[in-house]
Amino acid sequence: MSRAAVFIDGANLFYTQRHLGWQIDFSRLMALFMSAYASVQAKYYVPASEPVSEENAAFTRVLTAHGYRITSKPVKKIVNKETGVIVMKGNLDVELVVDALIDVDQYDTFILFSGDSDFLPLIRALKAKGKEVIVYSTQGLSARELLAEPGIVYGDISVLKERIEQVRLGDPPRIEGVLGSEQEYSVRLPDIGELFTGTVLKVQPYGIFLSNPFHVKCLLPLSFLGISKYIKDLTAIVRMSDVFEVSVFNVNNAREIAEITVKLVDKRMAEELTSRIEG
Repeated sequence: MSRAAVFIDGANLFYTQRHLGWQIDFSRLMALFMSAYASVQAKYYVPASEPVSEENAAFTRVLTAHGYRITSKPVKKIVNKETGVIVMKGNLDVELVVDALIDVDQYDTFILFSGDSDFLPLIRALKAKGKEVIVYSTQGLSARELLAEPGIVYGDISVLKERIEQVRLGDPPRIEGVLGSEQEYSVRLPDIGELFTGTVLKVQPYGIFLSNPFHVKCLLPLSFLGISKYIKDLTAIVRMSDVFEVSVFNVNNAREIAEITVKLVDKRMAEELTSRIEG
């Protein structure tokens, strides 16, 4: 399996989600790519306004909790001296391009979330270096030049709706296009004993990190799998396609990014993992 690098043009993705009428669950998006590649590095580029609201801070924690690295810079207010019109400028295209080229030896597949044709020179440079290039946007917001570019894979985000759409808990949260805007992104912590189903984000010798509807770090420890047999290598028996029904055992909100520990409650999955050990 190859290594992937996901580069997200946050402002462009904001308009894409508004155009589609639904929002992306970034934990599910990460899980989607983790199931297809040996490793995934994800970077999110977005302009920021001051002061940073609680909702914006929550949005940042959501991304960070699920492995995204955020690059932002302040929005500039530029005044046209002739007309007096104030123009807001916060483009991070250059930062995205520079990072993609600096990290070029760290990935085999370059995945871009943007419909902006300004990235064509980068795409061509990466193809010349032998990289696989995949571009995600949607019809109506994708530049014609991108759609016509040979040698790249174009994916319409709308096709991924069932796999990455935001799962609503109570009132639907709203994803931000500019950090510092007045849009809401609320995050609630679960109650002890609360049940939910999570997919695999990462497997470590000591446990499994799961996606979750609370957008926090979620660990299913090896000792909470309910398996009595000795497990020599957890990574050898857990598959990225596995789905775990779990119960919340502990909630730790003392850190910047809240963490929860969960226990496996699905006996069938425990039996399946046991059979893989024996097999």
